[in-house]
Amino acid sequence: MLAIAVAAPAAISRAKAQDSEPAQPAGTFFAGTVEVYTAQKITVSRTVLGKTEKREFKITPETKIEGKLRARVRVTVRYVASDDGEIAKLIVVRVPPAPKKK
Repeated sequence: MLAIAVAAPAAISRAKAQDSEPAQPAGTFFAGTVEVYTAQKITVSRTVLGKTEKREFKITPETKIEGKLRARVRVTVRYVASDDGEIAKLIVVRVPPAPKKK
């Protein structure tokens, strides 16, 4: 009984702390082909229903890059919007499958 009386207030205070913290957005995704790539930014374009859309993402030291990033490769970018623009959190280079041998 004493253990329940001691554990209950701790559980309640943890639940309140979790509710008061702002939830971090998981991020949004954009997939396309790399147009321009520098150490500070990446420009990705995609064409949907005849319309080309270009997006520019800032690259920070926290940006994780999976694969070899270069121009004209397909990528998927997970990003978050901020006052400074869209910041890339994760860039995944999509490697085309190897051709099947006959």
